Amino acid sequence: MGRNEIGAKAARELAAIPGFAGCTKRQLAQVDRLTDRIEAVPGQMLVREGGLGREAYVIISGSATVTRRGRLITTLGPGDYFGELAAIDTGRRDATLTAMSTLEVLSIGPREFTTLLADIQAFRDVLLRGMARNLRAANDTIETMRIVFQDAPMAPAGR
Repeated sequence: MGRNEIGAKAARELAAIPGFAGCTKRQLAQVDRLTDRIEAVPGQMLVREGGLGREAYVIISGSATVTRRGRLITTLGPGDYFGELAAIDTGRRDATLTAMSTLEVLSIGPREFTTLLADIQAFRDVLLRGMARNLRAANDTIETMRIVFQDAPMAPAGR
């Protein structure tokens, strides 16, 4: 296959992911070329909380749990992504991702991530909408905590 070609199976898998659904064959070939496919077995950790990493991931098939300090945060499945913050800004991972079933993901390095954001509008839009939802949820949590702690009686100093 040439540089701008992609196999039918890979094209179907990528086109089923919301961020790549409207892509041309050339764009799908670009995604395929810029990403690495990784398979994880059930129980395998792909990302460890506190660890360093620069890759973002998109789940092609399977499911995974996201935990923080050992507590379940959410479950992810096909089309979901994780690690996008690490691909944008270097820092420690804020959660652990563990495969619940056989998991196939696309691994996207930071340079490739930037290229995909610039070249594929649907990928950029899905990612930004998801990040906006996460930021709103975090803001709501902070506001709820502020209200709870503001309304809670204060203990006298020195106790």
